[in-house]
Amino acid sequence: MTPSRLVQSPAPRLKLSLESESGARGRHVCDVVEQLVGMHLVRGAMIVAPDGFVIAAQLPPALAVEPLAALAATLGRELEINAARLGRPPFQTALFSADDGALLLGTTRIGFVVVLAEPHANLHSIRGALRDALARIEAVWQEQPTPPDA
Repeated sequence: MTPSRLVQSPAPRLKLSLESESGARGRHVCDVVEQLVGMHLVRGAMIVAPDGFVIAAQLPPALAVEPLAALAATLGRELEINAARLGRPPFQTALFSADDGALLLGTTRIGFVVVLAEPHANLHSIRGALRDALARIEAVWQEQPTPPDA
């Protein structure tokens, strides 16, 4: 089997936003995606804003980025809304599986992290890496304390 070529999804509007806020944050988001994609039997990964805007993505060329982003945002929002409606704690990660692979979804303050895995992937290991990625994003994107007035 030939390894699939991964493509970096362009996101020029977001790139400008990330650069104006903090270049390090933007690089960090791309690093998170690259680390997830580097795992054994992971097809691709992406970070999607709650409105479905693609923040960063590395997916096989055969996958359409925008429809997957829209699906991820819809699933994430539904999970958030239904957890609140049912009085349950907010969801952190979710797993959707089928015969041809799995989609893992996690939530952060900037949006949703999506990981696509092959059918025989170690989902326990990938879910652990997803949780680590979510924690790293949260740590980088925490509100910075406002300096006291002098």
